[in-house]
Amino acid sequence: MKRLVFSIFAILLCASAIAQTEADALRYSFYIPNGTARANGMAGSFGAIGADPSVIGFNPASMGVYKTTQLSFSPSFKINNTESSYIGTKNRDFSANYFDINEASFVQAIERKHDNVGLTYFVWGFSYSKLNKFSENISINGINDHGSLTDWFAARANGINYQTLGDNDPFYSHLAWETYLIDPATATADDQYVSAYDQYGEKQSQRLTKKGSLGEYNIAIAFNFMHKLYVGADLGIQTVRYKQTIISYENRENVTNGPKTFTFEDYVSSSGSGVNFKLGILYQPIEMLRFGAAIHTPTSISMRDRYNTNCSTQLGDSTMSYSSPEGEFDYNILSPLRANASICVIPNENLLINLDYDLANYNAIKMRSEDYDFATETQNIINNYKVGHCVKLGAEYRLGALNFRLGGAYYTSPYKSSSPNSNSDTWLASAGLGFRTNYFFFDIAYSYLQNSYVYYMYEGLVTSDPSKIKYNRHQISFTIGCKF
Repeated sequence: MKRLVFSIFAILLCASAIAQTEADALRYSFYIPNGTARANGMAGSFGAIGADPSVIGFNPASMGVYKTTQLSFSPSFKINNTESSYIGTKNRDFSANYFDINEASFVQAIERKHDNVGLTYFVWGFSYSKLNKFSENISINGINDHGSLTDWFAARANGINYQTLGDNDPFYSHLAWETYLIDPATATADDQYVSAYDQYGEKQSQRLTKKGSLGEYNIAIAFNFMHKLYVGADLGIQTVRYKQTIISYENRENVTNGPKTFTFEDYVSSSGSGVNFKLGILYQPIEMLRFGAAIHTPTSISMRDRYNTNCSTQLGDSTMSYSSPEGEFDYNILSPLRANASICVIPNENLLINLDYDLANYNAIKMRSEDYDFATETQNIINNYKVGHCVKLGAEYRLGALNFRLGGAYYTSPYKSSSPNSNSDTWLASAGLGFRTNYFFFDIAYSYLQNSYVYYMYEGLVTSDPSKIKYNRHQISFTIGCKF
């Protein structure tokens, strides 16, 4: 069974002549939403509380709790830290987003009746919210005495005549051949290859740089019936932007034969958009209790990837360089159906406690293209992905105009037990403070997220030693808004 190496925060080195794998589909299907600072202070647990832009894309019925018109804007600051461990060597790296937009929204509540009979309020609004942020730098290095990326190149090339490597594997083994990283297996072989190394013990390193985000524009309506029953619907329009650079480097000191050093650079730039639809309901049987539930249709995402590779090798006093052509590929991803449920308890006018549960069947992700059947990737999805669960708990205590908030969230790994990343669960803890009046509000929140996973620098017919990655994210978010 093919070993999956992509986690929530990492992508494997591509193992086919195109850059798309099941890892791409998972990346754009896994959400860790960033909304308003009020919701972030409660770990995003806001489904049955309502009257916050963050829940428009979670349960649109919760928008029906609004009784005023509101405008809000939520920037944030993020620092992402990684620590890698590879063949006994540890390394650290970080990335920072100094100004990131988590949310922006406008909501208008229109009162229909004053006697609390039938339809009491009609609410409409639109918002932008960030569903995930792809910002991460990873540095890996170690001394390898038993393998090399050159072995992976040779394994890819085996069975292909050296004269047609450019047609059959133009992004990987062809570059290795042109820069003398692989040799014929024998003097007469024209389609069998071995590494150009005569011995191992090289220093291996790899740097991964990831940038981009998954965002969603929501256009929603909600109906408030007698402040008891709320019903809502939402059209979600998702946008994807993702850039990844993988730079692999190997250095062999004091060698007399073969390459001394080489650098292999792998670039991918992805963009896309998709559409989904959401329906939600919220019911308040008594003043102190609310129940909510919503269902999200799968998101159909149209993607376009552009990619290229470069290789540079030092042989003695000479340097050989070669670049691939510019690759471009269009494909579609169908993300999984999602469902959620919420409960809010309001013991008194000063305290709110909310619990959210969310699930997505990652095993049902689909990929397609006019030019490629994705049969291998589909089988990998079936064999290795499972239903993912998320539980979020948050509380808010009001003391006059001040609001104090705490929250925690737990996201289960989307991988089955057979995967090295079956235990890559994600944890989040948060706290926040807000100042709110009848016309103006300002909120601030801090959240800490952590995750760990296994990553392979190269994988397939030849697989590198595993790298154990620890990831954490610190985020400070703000929201400023007005009501009128």
